[in-house]
Order: sequence, then structure tokens, then C-alpha cells
Amino acid sequence: MLQWLLVLCVYSVTARSHVGAPPYPTFNCPSLPTPPPATQVTALHPGNIQVVMALGDSISAGFAMKNWPIEERGLVFSVGGDKYVSDFSDELAVTIPNFLMHYNPNLQGQSHGETIPFTAGSYLNGAVSGAKVQDVPGQIDYLVNEAKTTFKDKIDWENDWKLLTLFIGANNLCVACERDDPVTTFHQHLDASLSAIQSKIPKVFVNIMTIFNISGVWNAGQTKEYCRIIWGDLGVDECPCLVGHGPDGRQKMDAITVAVNGVTTSLAEKYSAKTTGSSTFTVVLQPAVSGLNITHWGEGFLSDFDCFHPNLMADAAFTIGLWNNMFQPPGE
Repeated sequence: MLQWLLVLCVYSVTARSHVGAPPYPTFNCPSLPTPPPATQVTALHPGNIQVVMALGDSISAGFAMKNWPIEERGLVFSVGGDKYVSDFSDELAVTIPNFLMHYNPNLQGQSHGETIPFTAGSYLNGAVSGAKVQDVPGQIDYLVNEAKTTFKDKIDWENDWKLLTLFIGANNLCVACERDDPVTTFHQHLDASLSAIQSKIPKVFVNIMTIFNISGVWNAGQTKEYCRIIWGDLGVDECPCLVGHGPDGRQKMDAITVAVNGVTTSLAEKYSAKTTGSSTFTVVLQPAVSGLNITHWGEGFLSDFDCFHPNLMADAAFTIGLWNNMFQPPGE
């Protein structure tokens, strides 16, 4: 949990609206005095965060967020630093870095602009479309190299406090119904990834996110004829356990999702316990997205390109859920 903002940061739902999706709040948290330098990772003020980073898959790369096959990295909930411009108005996107810049305008690392799918990261967003948990160590190496080369004059690697958001697992779950022991595999690779973060990235607060039930994407897509056509008549199958294996595949994927979220929870506890021996590293479980009811919001949360990836409205919901998690005690 980050400190000092719990009572002061209250959202008001005055809102922009979008057909089929909820209005989302305006960021109205007040300015605060410049905080003193932080010495403990457990006592960070948002103004102490000097660098943002992300690891993950196409969701964290922003694929199809604006309804075409391009990665919108500048608008990603965890690490984007752009404005919406033509979509709503010339206003900052609803992202964690844009919120943090309210407290530290010199924030570094946030991603900007668009990228071609499957590219190996941009700025300090190491996410790669199609990535699974076993690909995360390579993304960590990308972040370290990028920070020490491209950002070497802007980041004090050893001394700047970093916020790293890890959101991974959708691509593992999409084939989990075809695998023999997907949960054990996920555990081994996630454990190795967190260990690599601890050893390679100094002074870092790690947000590790649990994942939503992907079957909700299927349920939401059934409300739209276009989605039914591309999954049925056209045979588009980005997620085999969602589409190709029928109801049994979706049911099995949901059960494995529960188990995978349990793995994420237990590993967060394991590495959080290591905080007692380290004042500069912690891992905190952030569960907001796992409770997101995609079925309820239907097509309003899905990309019109593939009916699978989160759109701008869903990404804003991800931001708000993650931000609120960051300023509440774990478990609350």
C-alpha cells in the first residue's frame, strides 16, 4: 500500500459516458506538499515515485484498444502517459502515470504513442503481445537495458524509486484447458520472474495483479452480432479455451483462473514477507481487475476489432481499480 493519500483522494463520478459502459470518475485528488525523500518501500508517498514500468502481454501493450490492430501504449492503464486527444478531448488519459504526475511532474518511464504488435517493448513498458508468464524474464532484461541506456541521463537507476506493474496470465489461461499441469507451470515461472525483479531492479514497489475470468469476454461478445460472426462463421480464435473448446473449455479455464490467482496471491505473500529484510523491495497483490464484471458491461468494454481485448473504457476501469487498490490496505 502506498501512503498518505487514503482519505484525501476521493473520486467524484461526474462523468464522461460511453454507450454500454459506465461513466468513469474525474481525477480530483488534491495536490499535496512535496514529500521528504523516502527511505522505506513501505512508506512511499505518490510523489516519491520517480519511475514507472510495466511487464505483461497485449493488454499491457494496449493492443486494439482503439478498435484497430495497433498497440496504444501511450494509453495503457499501468504505464501510459498520453492524452486522449480525438477520442474524448485533449485531456490526459486515465492512467496510473498521469495520476502520479499530479504529485511528481518529473515522472519517467511512461510509454507514449503507438507500436506495431509483437514489438519488444516501448519506453519502460516491456509488455509484448502474445506473451506468457515464461516470457517475463526477457521483458525484465529489456527494462533494465532500456533504463540504463535510453534513460541513463533521466533515471538514477540505483536510487530512484520505481513502481512496476506486472499483469500476466491471459495467454497462459487461453491454452490452459489443453495443458496437463498449467498451474504448476505458472507458479514456477512467476516465482522466477519475481526473483529476477528483486535481484535486477533496485528500489521497486511491485504491483502484481490477479486476472479476471476470461469467460466473461465470451458472454459479453454474445450480445453483439459482429462478435458472434467472427468467432463462429469466420473462425477467429485468439483464445482456444474461450472459443474452440466450447462450454467445457470455458468452465475449465475459469477453474484454472481461480487456481492461478491463488498462485499469484501466495507468491505475493512470499515476496511481501521478504520486505521485512529489505527496505527497498516489496510485492503487493492488487486484485481489482479479477473482480471486473465484463459480462455485465458487455460490448462497452470490448475492442470492436476482435471482441476480445479491453477497449479504452475498460482500460480506464483497470486504472481506477488499480489506483484504489494501491491506496488501500491489502485485503480491503
